[in-house]
Amino acid sequence: MQDHSYYVHLESLKDFVRELETQIHAMSKPNDFLLTLSEQPLLFGEFGEAGSLNKAHQAAVAEMQGLLDQVKGAITFAQDVTTTVADGYAAADDSVAGDMNHSSQQTGLLDPLLNALGGVLGGNSGSNGGGNKG
Repeated sequence: MQDHSYYVHLESLKDFVRELETQIHAMSKPNDFLLTLSEQPLLFGEFGEAGSLNKAHQAAVAEMQGLLDQVKGAITFAQDVTTTVADGYAAADDSVAGDMNHSSQQTGLLDPLLNALGGVLGGNSGSNGGGNKG
């Protein structure tokens, strides 16, 4: 079994960021509904309990809006952190690839490997096949 302790799948991180974006958009619908509840007066009637019910209702709506804002903030934070991590890993991958390419060009360390692969991939296995004349 392969050790995945330092394994990062960048596309999965990007998928996670997109899912968080979907969740943020989903949070806007209940919040929009709560805004309409807080803007329109409730017609409970003209008696004592109706007034206290109206105040309790408005307080509950405000609390729910606050909770939704907190959840949205947490999701946005997670999205920002995940994007930062993914960008950091992508930049590190690009840097290492660039360093390896630059290093191999300077030292020629990969030349034997590339020649061998070129021969195999090009159909030349290193033998003349007995049918070619010099």
